[in-house]
Amino acid sequence: MSIHTPPSTYILRDIVDVAVPESVAWWPQTIGWKVLAFMILVGCLVWGYHRIKLWWQNRYRREALQALATLDLGLPRESATSLLTILKAVLVYLEPQNSALFGDALLQKLDSLLPSATLSSVKGDAEVKSDADFQYQGEIGKKWLAVSLSSQRSLTEPELVTLIAHTRKWLLLHRNAKLDNAKPISVTNKGAQ
Repeated sequence: MSIHTPPSTYILRDIVDVAVPESVAWWPQTIGWKVLAFMILVGCLVWGYHRIKLWWQNRYRREALQALATLDLGLPRESATSLLTILKAVLVYLEPQNSALFGDALLQKLDSLLPSATLSSVKGDAEVKSDADFQYQGEIGKKWLAVSLSSQRSLTEPELVTLIAHTRKWLLLHRNAKLDNAKPISVTNKGAQ
């Protein structure tokens, strides 16, 4: 910034120059603005920390959704077995004691982790909303377990599609006891993160 100097010509020498005010600082001079900026910064850091923590804690969901997306409907027996492997891996991650579950106990555990209030709360996904009454302990779930064990039985394509759609919903919305206040991941996230 240039320093103001009075004119030096003889015509203007008797004129009294107007005092130039000091320039206004861009940085706030009062402590209140600094405290407010600090509080906003701390709030942003806390929010960012919680978002990153939630993202990290939900990584198993994203990995399971990616594995679910690779299932081939043309191979119903292999898809059924892979589906069992995916869900079993998620259950063991949630609680290592779940590794011993099989049969009706496994189906009951899957149903118990999906809160009934969230069955119809998914919006924007027609295939997930259509099977709001689906239960793993039902006929399709029991048939699915039998297909996973026996090479003589098979799931039909509509049954497999229903099972995969419900499993996708289960992966998005199930409760995780490890996370006290965890929220399920967004429905718009199809597991491609």
